[in-house]
Amino acid sequence: MHIITASFVLIALALGLSSSQLQAQSGADKITLGTITLSLNNLPIYIAQDKGFFAKENIFVEAVVLNASTLAIPVLIAGSTQLSASSAMTTIRAVEKGAALKIVAGLTNAPVYDLYAAPKYKSFKDLKGATIGVSGLITSDTVIMKEMLKANGLEYPRDYAMRAMGSMPDRFRAIQTGNIAAGILSPPYTFGADDIGMVNLGATAKYTPNFVQTVFNVRADWAQEKRPLLIRFLRAILRADQFIHNQKEETVTIIVKRFKYNEKHSEASWRYYINNNAIPKDGEINAKGMDKVLQLLQEDGTLTAPLPKPEKYVDMSYLAEARRTLQ
Repeated sequence: MHIITASFVLIALALGLSSSQLQAQSGADKITLGTITLSLNNLPIYIAQDKGFFAKENIFVEAVVLNASTLAIPVLIAGSTQLSASSAMTTIRAVEKGAALKIVAGLTNAPVYDLYAAPKYKSFKDLKGATIGVSGLITSDTVIMKEMLKANGLEYPRDYAMRAMGSMPDRFRAIQTGNIAAGILSPPYTFGADDIGMVNLGATAKYTPNFVQTVFNVRADWAQEKRPLLIRFLRAILRADQFIHNQKEETVTIIVKRFKYNEKHSEASWRYYINNNAIPKDGEINAKGMDKVLQLLQEDGTLTAPLPKPEKYVDMSYLAEARRTLQ
């Protein structure tokens, strides 16, 4: 709990929330939402906070930054968080180990990661023997990065090493300083990397075009007990999804505020996510992308044939009711 509390203080300060603002929302129903890092994968959450969509549903959402992908599911299972914004792949692995979790909505429906390298690494073959920075050794972005490297003749661990570095800013700085040769980055960090001369070796979407990246996860018992609250939460997210697609200028302004990036990079980031269908329009989960997740989990030995139906892991009834009751 100390980790959660400290992390929340940091994220509250990052969002510019004063103690009085936090106290003012104390009458609302509270949800603690675990996120991995400050990322545009979580943009609907930030929009719902900043535009008052959670407040409209009388919910106060603590968006806790865990800074480690390995913490997302354990703190959810332990009850320290009520929802988790984390990868579908991580959730399915946990379910296969006995965790009673459900995916209830999509958050990022496409791969949004490019592999960037220090200037001396001009091609994939130059990475042979090098160390690549990743968010975690078995996280979804790492899995699809390995698919890209495999397609270009590099096998792990034969041809390269990986170093787990949960934070994207940490990977960015580590490439700059030479502590790693390359790392997976997503917008807006990709545009900053372009500006300082890092080499873009390729987009993971080229090699894994259909892939569910980030989803909302809950404990099944909490979802059943708190069904009306979960539906209200999802209604706020639906409003945020629609806002992102329909209100470009104001969305870009919020990206600028949240990420402290310039307007050029922030607008380019918005365009990247929209053009690549990364942000759902109504909370949907990319069906083909979920099939790909299951296929990759079969390849790494987590699942065996015949593959389970996605319904084993996904419960869309909450989202369906949120859509029906959205005004």
